[in-house]
Amino acid sequence: MNLYRFTAITVLLAAAACAQQPCAGLPPGKHSLLERMTAEFGLTCEQELKIEPLLHDEESVTKPLLKFSSLSPEERQEIMLTIKLAARRQVRTVLTAEQQKGMDKEVESVSKGGGGKKAGANKIEAMPGLAGGETLSKAIVNYVALTPEERKAMLLKVKQAARNDVALQLTPEQQKKLDTEIQELKK
Repeated sequence: MNLYRFTAITVLLAAAACAQQPCAGLPPGKHSLLERMTAEFGLTCEQELKIEPLLHDEESVTKPLLKFSSLSPEERQEIMLTIKLAARRQVRTVLTAEQQKGMDKEVESVSKGGGGKKAGANKIEAMPGLAGGETLSKAIVNYVALTPEERKAMLLKVKQAARNDVALQLTPEQQKKLDTEIQELKK
């Protein structure tokens, strides 16, 4: 019995030590969402190495989204939710069947508005003029986690928001360009 307890304690201590050691090969820096997923789902180092770039790609869209001031808070939150769910669809493919059950619960929580900070909660300086819309549009086009339908719907929202933002003071040429892009996206 003592040997069993000693072995069990040794295994638990070894597991705790492994859990605290960072995964070799991860880029330096803070990976709070990855760390949370690792703790919650028991990710292996191999899984972490596959998931980290997916979360980085998600961030490459959320940052310009938070900077684009022409969207209403509701539109921004809707787009943010789509991005988060798309990222989790990608991450899910790297998980084991047991881990996928946990991810399914997280997706349900995120879908209901849980799972992190609200869009706009971060203080990020807005990108002035059409530059913010163009930067966000490029990020959306390049984000492979989105379905074609999601991508098209997001781009349409961004273009319409820019077109309807009186603070942008669009030139007639800019208005015409946006109108053309909106018509193309509506097809």
